[in-house]
Amino acid sequence: MTNTPLSSTEQSKLLIFVLLLLPSLFFIVGLIPAIFLIFGLVMMKKNSDFSHIETAARIYKGYVYIALIGCGLFALYFATTLGASDRWVRQTEEFILSTALAGIALLYIILLNVLFLSPLRSHAQWVEANGIFSGKAKTVPDTNDVDIIKGERLRTFSVADELIKWAKLKEDGHITEQEFNDARKKLLQ
Repeated sequence: MTNTPLSSTEQSKLLIFVLLLLPSLFFIVGLIPAIFLIFGLVMMKKNSDFSHIETAARIYKGYVYIALIGCGLFALYFATTLGASDRWVRQTEEFILSTALAGIALLYIILLNVLFLSPLRSHAQWVEANGIFSGKAKTVPDTNDVDIIKGERLRTFSVADELIKWAKLKEDGHITEQEFNDARKKLLQ
């Protein structure tokens, strides 16, 4: 896991995965796994925790494996009943369709691993902290800055009273001269 931004090639892989996922969205079967992936991305962004993407991908794979197994069972059923009745042509078509759908499901699992998870896993630390398509690291606000007044919390206050409080803090040694000067400057503005 590196803490570097995704290259344009890796970002292109993600875009290709999304474009290849779009046709499946027209069928309800493709909508549900896509919702899980989107939810995983939103939760990862909210909590800065890559494990949400891993969990969403596991659920996606589980859902697609169920579709794969279902299509495989239908293909097996139609393969074993070919020629058993007068509907040989229809059963052949159903066998081909079931086999094709199973192949598509398997392809989506491979695409998830190659085009989605692989680029994100290789840059998991960066993605957690900065997002997928970010090229610059997020700047963390300076925590040393003195936050004097939260206007939403204080309805009315007296600047003189606040200055007295800050002077008392300085006299008692709780803050430095520089912190007092910064607070005084902000209060008087």
